[in-house]
Amino acid sequence: MITKIEKYEASWCGPCKAMNKHLSNIKDIEIVKIDITENEETATEKGIRSVPTLIYYDENGEEKTRTVGAISYDAIMKVVDSFN
Repeated sequence: MITKIEKYEASWCGPCKAMNKHLSNIKDIEIVKIDITENEETATEKGIRSVPTLIYYDENGEEKTRTVGAISYDAIMKVVDSFN
């Protein structure tokens, strides 16, 4: 079960901003937004090469999968539902 999504983004990234609306509609999942320009070391450690990147975690904090690029609410929920 997905319990947390980390969103790697940048303030200058239009697709990142567009995805905020989709993420705000997700309930019962913790959404953590991480700006790569303010958190370069974390982004490097996580292997982030482009934004937006979503990393999906289960209840044990284990990374289950990633999506790269702007995706729709339905696409995000399809990923989430595939782990439920």
